[in-house]
Amino acid sequence: MKSSLKRVFCALLVIFVAVLPVMAQGSGESQQQTSGPIDIKIATWTSNQDQLDLLGSFVDEFAAKEGVEINATFESITFDEYNTLLSLELQGSEAPDVFWVLETSAPAFIESGLLAPLDEELAEYNPDDFSPKAMELWQKDGVTYAVPFSTSPFFVIYNADLFAQAGIPTPADLVAEGNWNWDTFRQSSKAIKDATGVWGFQTVDGGGYDARILHNLCPIIRSYGGDAWTNDGQILINSSESVEAVQLFHDMVYVDGSVVPPGDQSNFFAGAAGMTVAQVSRVSNLAEADFAWGVAPMPAGPMGDVPVIGQAGIGAYSRGKNVDIAKKLVAYMTNEECVARMAGIWPPARYSVLESDDFLSSQPLLTAEQMDMAVGSSIETGRVLPSHVMYPQIEVESRIVWDRLWNADADVKAVLDAVAQVYANYIN
Repeated sequence: MKSSLKRVFCALLVIFVAVLPVMAQGSGESQQQTSGPIDIKIATWTSNQDQLDLLGSFVDEFAAKEGVEINATFESITFDEYNTLLSLELQGSEAPDVFWVLETSAPAFIESGLLAPLDEELAEYNPDDFSPKAMELWQKDGVTYAVPFSTSPFFVIYNADLFAQAGIPTPADLVAEGNWNWDTFRQSSKAIKDATGVWGFQTVDGGGYDARILHNLCPIIRSYGGDAWTNDGQILINSSESVEAVQLFHDMVYVDGSVVPPGDQSNFFAGAAGMTVAQVSRVSNLAEADFAWGVAPMPAGPMGDVPVIGQAGIGAYSRGKNVDIAKKLVAYMTNEECVARMAGIWPPARYSVLESDDFLSSQPLLTAEQMDMAVGSSIETGRVLPSHVMYPQIEVESRIVWDRLWNADADVKAVLDAVAQVYANYIN
């Protein structure tokens, strides 16, 4: 029943995204509050109270700077429903004034007119400090519509105790040997399952079969020389390289039986898997871990180590009741000082922070060497996940096809051919 409801919401999302440009153009000028506390609603996909408190402190500082009183409300929407529910909210009277934006949907949100231009507000906070590469996705025709507050590479976190119980070298050991690749990753995962009975690997946030399909598969696919699609419209999801990469993961699930399977809620952070793929914001989940752990870069494939970056931006709703103050708040929340305080959770796009010694010590649970290896060295060389102006529609339709992959006798090439056809309907 829950899955069916999600499909309905996703279908509605496609409709809303299609009509948003028209609605935005004809909705009239936004109205600013003229007296009393200013109500600002901020939508995110984090529910971590420490993270929300940090964001709240930025709001308080900004209010003091501007000499206004702000009544801020944070709304936490689960990641797998974020785009859908946010898009629905933006059509009603309770729409957020400020909201996070996923990298995959950035072009769609910009094209729809949902995001207010920010360059005038950013001018106060040294905009030249932002990495041009990190800003590319959030700009159109020289105008900035959102600011990346997180440019965060994916890396492997592993349970060192389970590796010891299985009697095998850790990923860090394999990195030191020059032997950390997808084949040894697969072998390690199976060895842990065979020796301990614990799953060898859990996908990103356990969402690798649904909301995080591309987060899960793109690192493998790209390291094999494939991709989902390219910026110039080439569809590569069913290329021989992509098929080989996806087949490897499929075999881990259904031949080796070493991966937490679809529907199973086993959680790496509770000690129920040997490895997972994550970003630095997830490291805080290990503060109370009762097992030894370590980090390693993503395994290499035939094309080497090809870092994949998950990026998130923050923007102001162009039709909000308090759009002017919302735009100023976004600019303040991404200034150098605020970015430096977020760096240990969400890696920065500002050179001044990224290149500082403080950045490498910004996450207390990681050493400077680990931070540099897992995060710092990948930010400038990595690539964000594929995005497109029609991504909401692509995601809805392709996910139905991807579902065919998650059974033992699935024909991987046939499924990827079908996914490629969905992509072609929108990308070409």
